[in-house]
Amino acid sequence: MANELKSIFKDEINLHLILRKEELSSESYRHYKHTVWLFDEYLYSINLSEKSIDEPVIEDWIKKISDGISINTVSGHIHYIRQLLLFLTDNGYHCFIPKTIAVKDTYVPYLYKDQDIENIFKIADSFTAPHAVKNKSIAYEMPLLLRLLFCCGLRIGEAINIKVGDIDFERKLFILRVTKKYKQRLVPFDIRLSEILYLYCVAMGILNDSTAYLFPENDVYTHISANSVGNYYRIIRKKAGINNLQQSKNGRGACLHCFRHTFAVRSFDKNVRRGISQRESVPFLSTYLGHDSLYETEKYLKYSGDYFEDTLIKFESFAGDLFPEVGFNE
Repeated sequence: MANELKSIFKDEINLHLILRKEELSSESYRHYKHTVWLFDEYLYSINLSEKSIDEPVIEDWIKKISDGISINTVSGHIHYIRQLLLFLTDNGYHCFIPKTIAVKDTYVPYLYKDQDIENIFKIADSFTAPHAVKNKSIAYEMPLLLRLLFCCGLRIGEAINIKVGDIDFERKLFILRVTKKYKQRLVPFDIRLSEILYLYCVAMGILNDSTAYLFPENDVYTHISANSVGNYYRIIRKKAGINNLQQSKNGRGACLHCFRHTFAVRSFDKNVRRGISQRESVPFLSTYLGHDSLYETEKYLKYSGDYFEDTLIKFESFAGDLFPEVGFNE
């Protein structure tokens, strides 16, 4: 990519980027800037000589960027450039504004209700491993593991890779070293969870072993597998009365990852009710969850059922044209 903007709109684009930098998280801005610079290079390459962007120009640009990339990526590029074009239009320039692409997304997360959580924890707290299971400590592990997923919004892969040395009891932080994006991240936890963690480590005999896994399998230096946790959770879920057969055709039913979705929606809802602005809340939540961009966080919030309808409406008003419309297969 070139080191400077070159098109006839270079000054206007530079001003737009300055303004957007103040509004977006650093990671989201990086993606946004990349797309805008590519668009500037395109305008320069076609020798655009007048400060006007007509429909054929936009159609040709979309055709060129669509080669070899997914429809989701194309949709993201279009939405970013829509913001630029709307900015230029507001400043008196004639620009064709392309429509958004409806990206098909068949996944509808299950949001756990309060009664679901109460039932799940109750069953987990009395859970005993099937007779054939060698890991008898699973009776201790599942109650804590499910609480981490629900209270901290961790991915299952992040949770099972936590070692005792990754827990900062003094600052009440998890240091996540094995993440989806391979980026270390800090996740805080409250004093109640801190007390449970401490007692758990004492009971498991791992408190003073920094290299021991928090959720071991057959020995403390091997962590439990995600598949094993999933199998145990299915037993707990069924006993808790959550029947996945009753879910909508676009949903996968209640699963471990749905704890993360529930955490995201509840956190946003709590911030809204506390009077925290959406522009502060969403980027913070995105960083907390370890998302690369606000697109990922938007999916967690936008397609989350009817349990937090008022909150989701407020999120829609915040997101506006920033995010692509995602439809479901009918």
